[in-house]
Amino acid sequence: MRVLLVRPTASGGLAAHVDQELALLESAGHRVAEAPVRIRERPSPRLDAATVATLRRVLRRCPEPVAVHAHGLRAGALAALAVPRRGGHRLVVTLHNRTIGSRATRMVGSALLRLLARRADVVLAVSPDLAVQARGAGAREVRHAVVPAPSRTGVAEITGAPTSTPPDAPQRPPAPGAPHPDGPLTALVIARLAPQKGLDDLLDAAARLRGRGVRILVAGDGPLHDELAARIAAEGLPVELLGRRQDVPDLLAGADLVLSAARWEGQPVALQEALGAGRAIIATDAGGTRWVTGTAAHLVPVGDPAALAEAVLALRDPLERGRCEAASRRRARELPGAEDLLAQLEEVLAPAPRRW
Repeated sequence: MRVLLVRPTASGGLAAHVDQELALLESAGHRVAEAPVRIRERPSPRLDAATVATLRRVLRRCPEPVAVHAHGLRAGALAALAVPRRGGHRLVVTLHNRTIGSRATRMVGSALLRLLARRADVVLAVSPDLAVQARGAGAREVRHAVVPAPSRTGVAEITGAPTSTPPDAPQRPPAPGAPHPDGPLTALVIARLAPQKGLDDLLDAAARLRGRGVRILVAGDGPLHDELAARIAAEGLPVELLGRRQDVPDLLAGADLVLSAARWEGQPVALQEALGAGRAIIATDAGGTRWVTGTAAHLVPVGDPAALAEAVLALRDPLERGRCEAASRRRARELPGAEDLLAQLEEVLAPAPRRW
């Protein structure tokens, strides 16, 4: 099977997922190449036209039909314009994010989705809402995308730091704010400090938890750092921004629970890591979160700080935490792995015999 990957200019979990796909397909003996293009976040008529022309040129030079796998809305739409309707080529698009922004931005997003949905052989959606949108846009076949945590580096991609300390690294005392078993209830957040992660809601919940024997540690960095730090200091919130950490597995091991206030998620790698670590989880019922956690997590409505705070207080009970931890361990054993991703890729990318 010959595969051409079209990836957007992206980092974090999306980039890690594409890297994992590339490695898995190559290890299975498939011929895989990355298209010599990078899809920018914002449209540019000149650059987008050049991207389509490049993709067409690459496909014309292929001696046999190719399975084109585009990741993201804009990559999918540009690939849809480039892949000829005849010639046996196959187009698969994975949708990773919801279109947000102004009304004009959402209208453009809807137009791009209709374009790719009507031309793609298969659309893979990382969350149920994206699957509904793809079907509504006319996609012929929509499937749940398999997005396993690539490894512990998946958390590093979110936080911007490695997640494990080399075995020969010198031992050092815990950094300020590291979890301590004799301290208050410790809730760990692993997130990029960006609007999608609902950190304003997190701080609203923290205000309700002030003086209640709870502290919240946030591992990660991002554009909202200064704004969040200023509010934490001004209001005396029980929140500590840890920044980029090299010991996220250790933080997971020491935390009493893992907390997510995200406003939207695909299939959050950090929560997959939390399940694997056997931590109790409280999260917003956002995007594909439920696909990841199943019934193991305590899910609350998006944008409801009061519900977040109430759920945290309920987990002060050690017996309840123990039940949640056992549920997380059970769910972790059910999560898809790399072999499941490879099986899905080989199924959706392999063209039907009549197309070759």
